Amino acid sequence: MAGSDLRSVQRLMRHVPAQYLWPVLLLLVTCFGCILLLLYRTTSTQNELQLNQERAAAAGALEAAAAMTRRDLEDYAKWDEAMRNIVFTLDAEWLADNLGAYLSASQGYEHIFVLDGRDRTIYGFHGGKRVEANALSALGPQFRKSLADVRRMPVDGRPLAGGYSRADDGTVMLYAVGAIIPLTRKVVLPPGPTHMLVIARPVDDAFARAIGEQEQLSGLALHARRPAGKLAAVALPGSDGGAVGWLAWTPARPGAALRRAVFPAFLAVAALALLMAGFIVRRGGRTIEALRQSEARARHHANHDTLTGLPNRRALVAHIRDALAEGGAVGLLYMDLDGFKDANDVYGHGAGDALLRDAADRIRAAVRQGLVARAGGDEFAVLLVDPPAGEAERAADAIVAAFNRLFSVGAYRVRVGISVGHAAFSAGAVETETELMRRADVAMYAAKGDGKNCWRGYATHMDRGHDLRMRMEGDLRAALDNGDIRVLFQPIVDARSGAVVSVEALSRWTHPVHGDVPPDIFIPLAEMSGQINAVGRHVLTVACREAKPLDVSVAVNLSPAQFWDRRLADEVRGVLAETGFPADRLELEITENYLLRRPDAAAMVIAELRALGIRIALDDFGTGFASIGYLRQLSFDRLKIDRDFIRPLGQDAQAAELVSAVVSLARALGLEITAEGVETEAQAAIARIAGCTRLQGWLYGQAMDVAQLRDICSTPPSALADAADR
Repeated sequence: MAGSDLRSVQRLMRHVPAQYLWPVLLLLVTCFGCILLLLYRTTSTQNELQLNQERAAAAGALEAAAAMTRRDLEDYAKWDEAMRNIVFTLDAEWLADNLGAYLSASQGYEHIFVLDGRDRTIYGFHGGKRVEANALSALGPQFRKSLADVRRMPVDGRPLAGGYSRADDGTVMLYAVGAIIPLTRKVVLPPGPTHMLVIARPVDDAFARAIGEQEQLSGLALHARRPAGKLAAVALPGSDGGAVGWLAWTPARPGAALRRAVFPAFLAVAALALLMAGFIVRRGGRTIEALRQSEARARHHANHDTLTGLPNRRALVAHIRDALAEGGAVGLLYMDLDGFKDANDVYGHGAGDALLRDAADRIRAAVRQGLVARAGGDEFAVLLVDPPAGEAERAADAIVAAFNRLFSVGAYRVRVGISVGHAAFSAGAVETETELMRRADVAMYAAKGDGKNCWRGYATHMDRGHDLRMRMEGDLRAALDNGDIRVLFQPIVDARSGAVVSVEALSRWTHPVHGDVPPDIFIPLAEMSGQINAVGRHVLTVACREAKPLDVSVAVNLSPAQFWDRRLADEVRGVLAETGFPADRLELEITENYLLRRPDAAAMVIAELRALGIRIALDDFGTGFASIGYLRQLSFDRLKIDRDFIRPLGQDAQAAELVSAVVSLARALGLEITAEGVETEAQAAIARIAGCTRLQGWLYGQAMDVAQLRDICSTPPSALADAADR
């Protein structure tokens, strides 16, 4: 019984009334004693049955070997050719070719003798060579008895015998002896005593091993006397009825094996029965214990995160408050995972949960002392109370270093960094837990602003940047509510005619205080604050509504968070229904980097979008790691060559070759091609010659409002070309 089970039993027994304890114990001992006795008797019977089966198998194998020897001898003793070459004329060469070749070389009989009518050896063969030997003196008394028995048998029957004999030198022999008689009436047996054919082989360790392997008997070996102890044995029977030797082996004991296998379960059942008896007798005690445990679990769950097992934010705040009340020095490391939201969106929430557990383990391993807590979402904290000098800095370095290793998410390897902020109060400081956490949070966002995957200690000047970021998050939310996020359009022209055939929707934000906020500022801010889906829906709605009257298609970029949102297809369907914009004029642009992490899942999202009738373009091709296989699997309609490939055109011959190669690849896959970043006519001409079907860039116009777009769409292509030249 395990130690924990024993302690549980002891606890229960202390609560069992004495007048019930001994009757219950007596009942359990009686029941399980009977079960144990029955188990022992059953398994002992199983051992006996197995032993009897093994004995029968061994005895049968011995009898089969003797019968096989008799059959081998009969094949040669009852044979017309044997009569001619042994009885009528003793042909030694014939004997060597037949008896020696088969019975000795092939069947392994070491002793082969031919006896005349007076039992004298007229031909002997031993160990592959002819010998002059007396068979009667070599093979022992059991053989001599069998020979005499065969002499007395009628020749018209089967005058042969065989079995086991102990030779005069102590060797146990397997033998057969038989009269040499004709097989057919073509040969007439001469009068007088018949000639005899004798074959024999030693019963040795090799013989025993062969039977052991055949009958699956462990350690089968030959013994001169019946062995004592735990070995099983069968006798090698002689013709006189006695035993000429013994085959012994270690018998299998399935009952004992079953007993060993069942006994732990028996003990477990006995322990369980004892526990259940205690529960039944003392239901009140069990109820109290259950309530006590339930209360402890409730306290634990109230103060711990169920996913990682770490203390939660509530417990963290309580520990900070207690540490400050004691008046010691307190330090707080507050951290946030970099890139977790993307990984969670791309690989799913199950993978995100596994990643959070792995992150918690890495933080715990990096911290030598202090309380590690999960503050919420992908945020963690480490509370240090009276830390040694430099411990906070060491812990922060160790945590950042721990996140330099890739995370395993299923079959994928993912890089997720961490940004750490540190704030501290010296001993006796009159401050609140709220202020300590605020400062650590400010320092953490300063680490994010300095490039992420690093740590920063709190300084007062950080409050200005933090306050600005918080204000801008609120201002962005207000701008979305008020429709202040503008949508501009950049023309995309047909490479041959120069006519505007499509536009790309671009978002712009102008704030009365902050001024023009570039997209590379407010788009990451939207992603960080969870507003990116609202921004994306706003841009898509405005672009479809304003471009609907124009005879152009509209291209709209999707962020990673939008693409992996399970509601994306429903959102797009709702916008198309709301604005009445034709689905076949809408093109959604997707960047390759975040598709290739889960190509199978990306293919399903793209298929769902294409089912709406819209087109899908792969944006910024060449900046990621897309392979031909991925391009075929993901079924794009258009491929947009990144501006980094277009910019060198006209100055670098290799750039033109690269563009031509990309165009050839796209054509082979049935994709249309757009060249991005076209700024000069020379670049346009080379892209056109290479096979690009559409051109986009400042040569044809920068971002413009819908009124300017309307004018450009109504301007003939020749006039646009003249304006571009100017």
